[in-house]
Amino acid sequence: MVLKRGRKGELGIEVLPLIELALGDPPDGQTAALLRDRHPETIAAISRALRESLDNISRLQGHQTQYAFEAVTVALGTIRLIKTEDAGLYYFDDAKGKLLPPDFRIVLRDGTVLLVEVKTVPPGMEKKVKVRADDMAAAQAYARMTGGRLLYAHYWAGPKLWTLVDPSRFEKAGAQRRLSISSAMKGNEMVLLGDATLAGTWPLTISILFDPEQEQPATGPDAQEDQRLVAVAGLQLTNAGQVINDPVEKKLAWFLAQYAGWVPEEATHTDGDGRIVRLDYNLAPDGDEEAFGAYTQQGFAFFGALSSLYTRRFLMSTTTENGDITALRQEPSPALMTQLVPDDYWDQGRERVLRLWRFHLQPS
Repeated sequence: MVLKRGRKGELGIEVLPLIELALGDPPDGQTAALLRDRHPETIAAISRALRESLDNISRLQGHQTQYAFEAVTVALGTIRLIKTEDAGLYYFDDAKGKLLPPDFRIVLRDGTVLLVEVKTVPPGMEKKVKVRADDMAAAQAYARMTGGRLLYAHYWAGPKLWTLVDPSRFEKAGAQRRLSISSAMKGNEMVLLGDATLAGTWPLTISILFDPEQEQPATGPDAQEDQRLVAVAGLQLTNAGQVINDPVEKKLAWFLAQYAGWVPEEATHTDGDGRIVRLDYNLAPDGDEEAFGAYTQQGFAFFGALSSLYTRRFLMSTTTENGDITALRQEPSPALMTQLVPDDYWDQGRERVLRLWRFHLQPS
């Protein structure tokens, strides 16, 4: 099964629903002008609204997080469908109170329907996330009416991880419902979307190989005495000192090197004549002496959850190093994470240089 995009939006068509929001109804007693004659008025209203949104960083970050969740869900590749749920108009019978559509509708492989509300938790705000009790009740009512189960997805920007929890995990606090990161981790159901946590041995090393026979002093008017011209001979990946040759392992190792967040330490190697033969970037998990003692005792260290790895990839593609947003979304790579780590990776009789552990975390 391969996830495919249902349709591609066409700007000329997608912009039409905005006209109603931009222009509204004509004043009482006045006849509405032809739409084609209200083009300047429409453009002006949409431009003002767009400027307001572009200047609202929290709004931009909120939408970017929604798109990141969509991309992660598609990349994990274990669902049948994901669709934006809270777009467009709807009408409902309010006899039993209001309804509030969550952000996404997801259909799992077994036919289970999830309705997911996505939220960002900025660094330093991990102690208590707030949701208005009325909003939660309205979202639960919408889920019951449409045959789905309501869940809340949070991206905790500080520790860079996703949780997916049932409303019952929130604590009651008057007119609010509150969630701590510890409660979210205990009740995390990201496993429903195919999430898992990877761990491995260290260091994971990227080596740039040089041909010392071609090394020579730099020349030219701007050349300095200590500068040398070198020739790159190749690139090598190793894990715990062993060279990775298998194509599947190479692709996975390169992905982990880029997005696991392990800390690189540079090391230069030269021959007997002082010529550079190799430049190593040794990546290892961050931590103090006590942490490394624990890693050594258990025999592995964590790379992170698949959802976190893909989110890092997403954010690096849509955000600058200073945190400025360059795009709200990036086209997801369907089932990328399952392709990177195939189920037969651990088949018996196959020796792997890139040794991996995969953990499926269940809610307590």
